[in-house]
Amino acid sequence: MSNEKMYSINEVCEELGISIHTLKKWYQWQSYELKDGSIKKPYLPTPERLAGHRGRPQMWTKKQVEQLRKHKDSIVMGRYGKYGRYSNPLYNKKGDK
Repeated sequence: MSNEKMYSINEVCEELGISIHTLKKWYQWQSYELKDGSIKKPYLPTPERLAGHRGRPQMWTKKQVEQLRKHKDSIVMGRYGKYGRYSNPLYNKKGDK
């Protein structure tokens, strides 16, 4: 590990202005897309796990935080947004691609 500053989940969420729940959902939805084959490779950065610490906390680099910021800016909000099929119970499955 380099001397680069690492960000905890709380710091990442504070930087992005989102909740921890939202960040975890992004990773969960990415997992769903990988499993159903709609994407071939992950688009969110993989956080590093600190093995020597209690609970093996996830840590992100500044570059990874910027990738998450770009992802946040690219998300279409609302019923017909990218994650509507997972978060909206009224999502139209016929229009799903």
